[in-house]
Amino acid sequence: MAHPERFKCVQKTLRMNNIDAVIVSNAANNYYLTGIIDNGNKNAFYTIILKNGFRFVTSNFHLKQAQDKLPKRKIAVIDKKSGFGHTIANILKSSSKIGFESENLTYAQFEIFKKLLKGKKLIALRDTVELARQIKDNNEIKLIKKAAQITDKTFSELLKIIKPGLSELLIKQKAIEIMNSLGATGTAFDPTIASGKNAADPHYEGANKKIKKGEMIVIDIGAQYKNYNADMTRMVFIGKATAKYKKMYQIVTEAQEAALIDCHTNNSPKNVFDNCVENFKRYGEQEYFTHSLGHGVGIDIHELPNLSPAGQSDFQNGMVFTVEPGLYHIGWGGIRIEDLCVMANGECVALSKASKNLIEII
Repeated sequence: MAHPERFKCVQKTLRMNNIDAVIVSNAANNYYLTGIIDNGNKNAFYTIILKNGFRFVTSNFHLKQAQDKLPKRKIAVIDKKSGFGHTIANILKSSSKIGFESENLTYAQFEIFKKLLKGKKLIALRDTVELARQIKDNNEIKLIKKAAQITDKTFSELLKIIKPGLSELLIKQKAIEIMNSLGATGTAFDPTIASGKNAADPHYEGANKKIKKGEMIVIDIGAQYKNYNADMTRMVFIGKATAKYKKMYQIVTEAQEAALIDCHTNNSPKNVFDNCVENFKRYGEQEYFTHSLGHGVGIDIHELPNLSPAGQSDFQNGMVFTVEPGLYHIGWGGIRIEDLCVMANGECVALSKASKNLIEII
């Protein structure tokens, strides 16, 4: 179902920038606006947002879904002979300045619009819808909370089965099975199970390596629930934790606790990131913190806001994001602790409830 208040937010941005319309091609943005999901066909449909309305442009493939969610007058079916370009050009015939999503539209599609919208000004836009998406409404937060609860429970169930001799791949498969059994409608991303030296790679893709006694394991998992995602990382150690592991775990724990307190509506994501780097500097570990402090989570697993040097403006109520400091020592391993959080009443509230105590599997 279309969300009028979401369209109004985008239309306000158009008016502020003196733009007559925008062509929305990003699948997640289309879903956010209309409730219509893309079934794997990139750029299968478009939402044309005008200053005082919108039109949803689709082929017959998504027509039934569109008719179930939108008023008939808002739907424009692509003509098979002339194609999507002519259908959209006809809708935009009274518009002079037209925005498009530069991060999503292909060059070939841009060339079609350039030809069919000749004489009109095409304006490359970034984050026009994404800026609206970063403030979640109550229903969105409810769905994300459910995804976070499934993720928490999945971690608890994994702790019951992890033992030496199991492969990273098997634990990953078990995580997916458990999420599905607990009511997830999918996974937010391919789970990361990184053991021993593999934990030094924050973007480790996994292997059939068997976990051994004396190794740490990074467990990065997230459930999807009704198209909204969760994201959480926890650590376990197989056997008695070493002195170095305990020290590094404490450093990361302290950094995360400080960052969670630092996240509030009178502060910016960039400042929180900078402060986290300073906290690691106290231990001489700043060079081993190799990624951003966090990212927004919602329909996409990575969206605004960015807790990084690129973070813009201040935190706002309704933002949902991760706080995930980590340290990575090549040849030894790595430690990351990640909570999914929501900004509420000016403060950061963790949605991830799984224990962050040092966990040893004896």
